[in-house]
Amino acid sequence: MEALSCIIHKAFDSRKLKGINLPNGGPAISHLFYADDALIVGVWEEENIIMVARILRVFYACSGLKINIHKSNLFGVGVEENDIGSMASVVGCKKGDIPFKYLGIPLGANMNRVNNWEPVVSIFKNRLVSWKAHTLSIGG
Repeated sequence: MEALSCIIHKAFDSRKLKGINLPNGGPAISHLFYADDALIVGVWEEENIIMVARILRVFYACSGLKINIHKSNLFGVGVEENDIGSMASVVGCKKGDIPFKYLGIPLGANMNRVNNWEPVVSIFKNRLVSWKAHTLSIGG
């Protein structure tokens, strides 16, 4: 994943890949990694999306690790559904729907609604129950 990160950084630094700029003078973000999961973000432009597909092909050529593009999703925020579908077919991946779950957390949902927090709360409840069970002793 470090090699993929380096390739993405080089494309970003050479302005071939356009990430997103965070508000209030924050940094620009092009990708986020967690273990073997990757989230690549950027400006919605055909050239940008094609560049991501090229980067993934270069990564495969250099490392031999093939990205399963059929398990990958393409999301567009504020983009027409038809545009997302057509670009997903160009890349060869699936069109993703918002909201979606990433690492068990809902992304893109209206988090002002209490019911959208239910999956997060249930994850914490389940973990707290298991932690509490570990602190109990037989002698009790």
